[in-house]
Amino acid sequence: MNHIIRSSFILFLVFLTLPSCGIFIDGYDDHRSAKKFYKERNYHEAALYASRSLRKKAKNKKALLLFENSYQLAIEEHLSNIRVLEKIEDGSKWPDLYYEYNDLQTLNDVLLSIEPIIFIELQYQLNLPSKDYKDELERIRPLAAEFYYARGMEYVQNKNKESQKSAARSFKSAMEFISDYKNAKELYNESRSAALITLLILPFEGDDNLVDYIRDKMMMAQTNSSKEFLQVITRDELSAVLVERNLVQAGITENDYLEIGQLSGANQILSASLTITHRPAETISVENISQEKVIVIREEKYVDEEGLEKIKKIKKKVRSFVDHHKKSTESDLRLVYRITDINNGLPIYSGNVRTNAKFFHEWAIHRGDKRALSKKYKNLVKKEEKFAPSRSELNLEAASTLPRKLMDKISGHYYN
Repeated sequence: MNHIIRSSFILFLVFLTLPSCGIFIDGYDDHRSAKKFYKERNYHEAALYASRSLRKKAKNKKALLLFENSYQLAIEEHLSNIRVLEKIEDGSKWPDLYYEYNDLQTLNDVLLSIEPIIFIELQYQLNLPSKDYKDELERIRPLAAEFYYARGMEYVQNKNKESQKSAARSFKSAMEFISDYKNAKELYNESRSAALITLLILPFEGDDNLVDYIRDKMMMAQTNSSKEFLQVITRDELSAVLVERNLVQAGITENDYLEIGQLSGANQILSASLTITHRPAETISVENISQEKVIVIREEKYVDEEGLEKIKKIKKKVRSFVDHHKKSTESDLRLVYRITDINNGLPIYSGNVRTNAKFFHEWAIHRGDKRALSKKYKNLVKKEEKFAPSRSELNLEAASTLPRKLMDKISGHYYN
């Protein structure tokens, strides 16, 4: 019996390594993904993708075999993980146990959904273990919520912002298991508010037009995830602070960052400088490139010695000369930033982001017989010379992606 099982498993691995020629078959992509996950020993994902392939093409017997093997191995793996987790004595096991049972429930639901499809299409009955885990999930759900709630209560005792952030995330996790668990929502709002960092963004140093554009677009690019613990003071909000407190008449402007930062409730200040490396447009030309080809110019009929009529191709060597031109220019933008604590002036984070914009165009001019040209030059002679973008145009193109990159980098400091 063991010999039969071993032989079947070897045959199964063999078919996994064979290339498939069914690229355009329904479910092929899902089947290919399932094989990939199986080779990586990610049996859960392999089973899910194999089931998707079967829904699209139930008669794919290779996908069926892959599903059966992946399903059984995934079930065994989840049950093994559960046995290990159940030995843990503290409450940290409950969230992980929930996820393991949830994965088992997902596999069970998938099995139940494709069983009738396989039976109808192949008259084949899947002989795989099926069990409903909803009762286990309902039993564990409040225990997992309580674990995160209790952890949040521990974090919330420490009033520093990092602990408050951890508390907020714990209460948020508790609500992911039970949305109205105890007073988790109220505690989340309180700890999130206590963890919130208010960031004042100073005008950037560098090319005035570009840095103003990058700064304004960066503020607009803030993601919802980063807003959970980061509040960016915009230029409009700075102006509102000045007007509201009648500071304009007192001679205080947006350049008085320390005072404005304190008045606006900012905790940190971001400063940045932009450097631009621009390579002016240059054209490289290679002239008088010789092109030769023997072509058929006409056909003539003649009668051979046996009296048969034949066709003779009359050939001729043609020549052309090509001037090949390549024009290129490039701008590289690098923005270095630093985030400083507004109270003690100490740096907290620093980094840089880079973007690049390039222009490249090539064309050709020929003299002589166009029929002598290679395929490459036939295409190039159809093109005309183009004007390269100006320095400011290329810089702006490079700057277009920089605000999002910068905001993602800044957000990462506060969201992680």
